[in-house]
Amino acid sequence: MYNLLIVDDEKEIREGLSMIPWDNMGVNLIGCAKHGLEALQFITEHPTDIVLTDVRMPFMDGIELTSVLQRQHPFIRIVILSGHSDFGYAQKALEYGASDYLLKPTQFEPLFQSFERLIRKLDAEKQEEYRKSVLLRKELLLSKLLREEFLSVLFKNKMTADEIELGCSESEILLVGTEYTVALLRLDRISLNGDFLPDREMKLITFSLDNILADIWDANGSAYHLINKENAEIYLLSMKASAMDEFIQLKQQLTRFMGLLKSTLSLSIGRTVHRSMDIWSSAGSAKQLLDQASEEDCIRHYSSSLVDKELTAAAKETSPADQSKDKKKDHIVVQLAKQFIEENFHRSITLKEVAGTVHVTPGHLSALFRESGETYLQYLTEKRMAQAVKLLADVRYKIYEVAELVGYSDQAYFSEIFKKHTGQTPMEFRGAAK
Repeated sequence: MYNLLIVDDEKEIREGLSMIPWDNMGVNLIGCAKHGLEALQFITEHPTDIVLTDVRMPFMDGIELTSVLQRQHPFIRIVILSGHSDFGYAQKALEYGASDYLLKPTQFEPLFQSFERLIRKLDAEKQEEYRKSVLLRKELLLSKLLREEFLSVLFKNKMTADEIELGCSESEILLVGTEYTVALLRLDRISLNGDFLPDREMKLITFSLDNILADIWDANGSAYHLINKENAEIYLLSMKASAMDEFIQLKQQLTRFMGLLKSTLSLSIGRTVHRSMDIWSSAGSAKQLLDQASEEDCIRHYSSSLVDKELTAAAKETSPADQSKDKKKDHIVVQLAKQFIEENFHRSITLKEVAGTVHVTPGHLSALFRESGETYLQYLTEKRMAQAVKLLADVRYKIYEVAELVGYSDQAYFSEIFKKHTGQTPMEFRGAAK
């Protein structure tokens, strides 16, 4: 159905035209106007496909209306109504772009034939536009699929220069410059808590992140991203010298979407390489760094000296006496870390901050917690939940205040964690406690 607006200054003509069975022609009459100015105002508020207009009207006649519509709304089709004495005006309207003209008094048969021709033309144009849009959508989907497939191989496998050149050509990716850096972003609720998200929620998150990153990351012309649809893990490629700052800035931008993600983000930045064939190596170092540190809301950057130091320490042989001393030292480190957590869990703290207070690396502290029988995040969450239970018993505190008092800025995320630990939402828990 195409929307029709009738424009005529004579009430009798408007009413007469309104009585025509427009539905039989595939047309929906949506309104009438007394002159061109009223018609323009109507069109700005209602989608209109066809205008049937008189020539002679006050304020703005049919010729002026046709001229304005052709400039401002070129897709609207115009049919002119004119008397024999106005035929010259009708011809002028046709020059301005009107589709047809009809003589007054209007007879049904000529009117029907005119609109039948117009509808066929609109249907043909609509079909052509639809065909083009389908082809364009298929082309875009194919291009996106090829891009994702190529990036997946580029980030995980060593490729030759010829393979990369062919892949870039097929996926329309441009790898330019002399510096390539890959970073990895993870949602902590999935990677640390092991949350299993329903398919619908995972699809929503990955779809949203894909569109957000296409807009704020890929759009700068020297960056690409790839999202793992299974766990929302994100690989980011930058070809700029200021890659580290850009990665951190992006992570900060994504905090605007915490309400959707219901999670903090962990970021690791791989080493910078100078050949496209070594991009897989940068991605590998980013993954290695993030796997080493189970850190809430963390940012880790590749440092060869840090990695070498940790690898050397792990490989160093020690005597049984030294091992006993190390275990005692490790026990003290964990106790000091737990003491710091107990004193600061009411605010946002990270493994990096805690590790800094006990003078070890985040990766080492994370390993010490696991050796003690629980992870850093498990211990922190248990402390927060225990305090939350106490605070919820006091009705003076609103739930969002309880969330903030135990270190969560997002009430929804707090509620989700609380239910996971107690089997009840904060509201249900408070109700049961009454």
